[in-house]
Amino acid sequence: MSLMDLEVTEVGSGTPLVVFVHGVLDRGRSFEPVADLLDDDCRMLFYDRRGYGTARHAPGVPAGVDQHIEDVLTVLDGRPALVVGHSFGGMTAMGAAIRAPELVTGLVLYETAIPWAPGWTDVPMKRVFADPDPEDAGLRLMLGERMASMSPETLTGWRQEARAFIAEEGSVRTSTPPYDISALSVPVTYGISGPSPLTASMDYLREQVPTLDVVTVPGAGHMAHRTDPAGFADLVRRALHRPGN
Repeated sequence: MSLMDLEVTEVGSGTPLVVFVHGVLDRGRSFEPVADLLDDDCRMLFYDRRGYGTARHAPGVPAGVDQHIEDVLTVLDGRPALVVGHSFGGMTAMGAAIRAPELVTGLVLYETAIPWAPGWTDVPMKRVFADPDPEDAGLRLMLGERMASMSPETLTGWRQEARAFIAEEGSVRTSTPPYDISALSVPVTYGISGPSPLTASMDYLREQVPTLDVVTVPGAGHMAHRTDPAGFADLVRRALHRPGN
């Protein structure tokens, strides 16, 4: 299915609708192993966010969080859904829930950092932004040693996506937060793999969203939808069965 500048994949069956929103330097299809396990539970949509994969050269690239929020609402196309955001995808998902609570029935946020949360240590991203070449610094932060084995052509492609990464991360690190999290009115489930610096973000969410449900996917790491699809699928099922979804 083609929606404006984005290619949207729809899979699964059933009444509930789930939309997956990927994080930085990722792809919508990275949720395919999770979707396979949820095939009988719900219908699911996923897509490459503007600036990544099939949308690497979409109009408006590099885009900030406001554009990504609008893209989620366009993908929803008037259909209420549970929105699942991984990492930065969670920033987009929360913004969509605040902007259109009638369309977002609930949220799953997996290891989403909130840069303006009190106590959040933003040292890695501060170093990226301060680097003479932020795009290269962003790639070194996210890809690490894998860069050494990549061809120049592959690195050129990743560098294009690093522009999207830098732009969207910068758009949520402004003097005024992009939205007020206390305005969230839907059930929020927060997934985490274990103890991490994300505690400050979770504590802030608990203060703003008293009904926050925190779920641990033990040992899955930050890319749980890739490393532990079954655990990630269980996280989605738990959110689907929460009252209000």
